[in-house]
Amino acid sequence: MTWLLLIVLGGVVALDTTSLGQLMLSRPFVAATLAGAIVGLPLEGALVGALLEALSLPILPVGAARYPDTGTAAVAAVGTLGLAGVPVTAPALLLVLVYGLLWQRIAGVSVTGGRYINERLVFAGRADAQPRLDRLIELRHIESMLLDTARGIAITGVALVIGVLLLPVALEFWALPPRTATLAVSIATAAVLAGTAPLFTESRHARLFLVLGLAFGSMLLVVR
Repeated sequence: MTWLLLIVLGGVVALDTTSLGQLMLSRPFVAATLAGAIVGLPLEGALVGALLEALSLPILPVGAARYPDTGTAAVAAVGTLGLAGVPVTAPALLLVLVYGLLWQRIAGVSVTGGRYINERLVFAGRADAQPRLDRLIELRHIESMLLDTARGIAITGVALVIGVLLLPVALEFWALPPRTATLAVSIATAAVLAGTAPLFTESRHARLFLVLGLAFGSMLLVVR
């Protein structure tokens, strides 16, 4: 049932990205938190989602721009963490974060492929479109929504299978000490915050965000 819920969530998230709703369910923070609630790791899901969200903020899906599929990747990353049966440690969080970033790019290829299919569907009905243009537009929209849903389901399912198989192996061969892994997560968080700084302030202040992130991360490491 958990697998099924995650795969269905992936389909809903893909549908929400552009085709229907756009209710922000496809944002990495929301998608990852929902996936975390499904697998019983809501706080860990929110943490991974917040980092993926910060990294995706500079991405503007405008017009025909190519962009990664951040929503389904967030579901896959957090779902992998919950389904793999591994301890939820700093190394595991770091690995699923990297996995989510990689899968965003892979899933982004499917978004481009879906656009080409939609284009072919539109041109296929142009010859006799004039007498029933309204009905044709409605039909093409329904087809695109079904295509997006199927794409999200397939991408999420494949990503979960690969992630569940690879995560235990990766943790076995990449056995970082807990404190080192925590420091790595802190540095990654600081880098993410520094990367989003130009969106909210002048670029010359971005270094300040990086320094603050490293400082707070180091404090966390000492406290632990």
